[in-house]
Amino acid sequence: MRCHAYLVPSETYHDLEPQLLEQLRDGDREQLAYLLGDSDLEVELLSAEWRLLFDAWTDSYQVVDEAKRIARMMVAPDELPEFVRLVRDPELRQRWSSVTFGLAELADALPPDCNLTGIVILEESDDWQWSEPTHEIVAIRPEVFELVDPFVTRLLDSGDHAMLVRLMADHCEGAIELSSEQWRNLQLLATEQTPELLGVISGRISAPSDYTSIREALTLIADPRYQPSLDAWLRVHAGLARYALYFRDASLENEPRDVPTAILEEQTTSPLRTLGS
Repeated sequence: MRCHAYLVPSETYHDLEPQLLEQLRDGDREQLAYLLGDSDLEVELLSAEWRLLFDAWTDSYQVVDEAKRIARMMVAPDELPEFVRLVRDPELRQRWSSVTFGLAELADALPPDCNLTGIVILEESDDWQWSEPTHEIVAIRPEVFELVDPFVTRLLDSGDHAMLVRLMADHCEGAIELSSEQWRNLQLLATEQTPELLGVISGRISAPSDYTSIREALTLIADPRYQPSLDAWLRVHAGLARYALYFRDASLENEPRDVPTAILEEQTTSPLRTLGS
């Protein structure tokens, strides 16, 4: 899920503030977006950007309910100078640089040391939820994974695979799409030839520290006759970094998210984490 940051002139912000506060917790998203229609600027924040920002800036009113697909925050004009100092902090910008896109635009657009605008951050529409899920192996660079790992863990624990896919897609280096038949074939070959890899696939996420072992295991079962995309990626792109890998099982995205804790613990434990040690 992405968010949109709206820059609202201070006079307009103060006029709208009572309505915004009243509706921010569970008000209709489209109605809130309509209220913000006269904003000076609208900036899209990718899945990791708004999460990092919300965690770093807790001085303003926030509402986050990922189960309801809600992520909202208001920064009042009198809070703006301190907010600008945060998002322009050189150390923070350097630390977040691998996932920063819209946030850099937002930071550059904000006027320093003034209270002439307020900010309202609102989740995107739910259109993204209606795309047809597919099986994939998604590669995430290590510096990106370091930033998103806490959010990945949180989404895995909640069983929210659809939201996890959105996060991975926003910040991945690349993805190999697999048909249902190719996905079954991958698991079958793993069962027969590299059973330790099957544990990684069911765990969904592997860390960069395990990448060499996983790459070797995938190379053993990536038959170009049946897995041409995976074979091509392993030959051409796999050596560019020590990636974290996300194994996307499309069937999980249609399941309810209240998965029993015991099952979640089993899914998020990766036997291959000790393979290369």
